[in-house]
Amino acid sequence: MLVKNCMTPNPLIVTPGEDVKNAFHLLKKHSIRQIPVLKDERLVGIVTDRDLRMALVRPELTVGDVMSSNPMTIIEDAPVEEAARMIRNRKFNALPVVSKRGELVGIITVTDIFDGLLNLLRFHEEPTRVQVKIPEGVSLVDVIRVFQVCTEKVLSFSSSRESSDTYYLWVIGCDFDKLDRKLKEKKFDVSVNYLEKLTDVKH
Repeated sequence: MLVKNCMTPNPLIVTPGEDVKNAFHLLKKHSIRQIPVLKDERLVGIVTDRDLRMALVRPELTVGDVMSSNPMTIIEDAPVEEAARMIRNRKFNALPVVSKRGELVGIITVTDIFDGLLNLLRFHEEPTRVQVKIPEGVSLVDVIRVFQVCTEKVLSFSSSRESSDTYYLWVIGCDFDKLDRKLKEKKFDVSVNYLEKLTDVKH
């Protein structure tokens, strides 16, 4: 995954001459913690809500007085892992994202990175818990393989404390009709219960 796939494009910006109070209210209005500073369409700094809050007692100050000059940036085509390492190692909350020509094209925050990883792993989707009863003679591994063929992702599975033949799988994007067919093809005498269809099918 590349930075440009999970960054916030076209971020809000301020200029060095912006009044500290106005810049602070802009961050609060849009619920953001940092904002790039541009002068003549060139990135010259970044300022955070903490920088601005500490400067509010001095109304004569401008963004240029409190910003971090020449901020570290990351190119839009860089792997998102590189952005994560830079943010972690430098203890930043965000990085301005630039094009190959050095133009500001976005900003990537810790939240953007988390959201990108969650989307990649499909954890934003609600998993379905499936109860599977497997009689003696049928391999649990073989049953899980059938689930993997019929499901976008098998997140996890666990055994039941109440019964040694019962297991629970958490799945995302399962084609239950296909699952039914595949289990029948394998002649697995397996009972499957899942909430979405409120069904109990014997194979």
